[in-house]
Amino acid sequence: MSNTKTTRIRVPRESLSTRIGALELGKAKAYADFIREGDPDGPVPCWGAITKRFVEAFATDAERLAVLDQLIAEGDRRPLFLFLDTSRKRPKLLEALCARVGELPVSVQRALVAMPEAATYVAASLERLDPSARLVWDGGEDSKRAERELLAGRVGELMAFQYFVPDTIDPRQEPPSKRVAAPTDGDAPGEGGQPR
Repeated sequence: MSNTKTTRIRVPRESLSTRIGALELGKAKAYADFIREGDPDGPVPCWGAITKRFVEAFATDAERLAVLDQLIAEGDRRPLFLFLDTSRKRPKLLEALCARVGELPVSVQRALVAMPEAATYVAASLERLDPSARLVWDGGEDSKRAERELLAGRVGELMAFQYFVPDTIDPRQEPPSKRVAAPTDGDAPGEGGQPR
């Protein structure tokens, strides 16, 4: 008799799109479908395109707050970092994040307390902070600056890729008009950016 246990692997794209699709917002289903499959006959989106579509689709604070509930329930730090970054100039969203700071992953709490735009709301939420996030808050400007740099790096990495692109063409075989020489090619580009 075997004691083999199987564990269901959670697929964040599926889980997140299911949560958002269940919202009672007209645009939520279309956004959820985009997360899961991309546009019809289009490539599968990465975090860059998912975030861009989020900003376009959910214009009001109320809509974004409804999505925030689902992001917190999902618990994946990646969309929470992106939500935080796109909320910098939206005081109502920063206030809501601080009101629920105890529900956020520690790394997201640390990023939130480092944001100068959220300082007033963080000050009212100090008792709900994880000790690690409290160290960032109490650590002064150097500590906050370092955490902001980490957030900028994380967001930059997540936003760098818009769509999954299949590797169906060997880059060395691309037509010259679309190819940009890379340092590993051994040749610097010639006139007009064309390989020599």
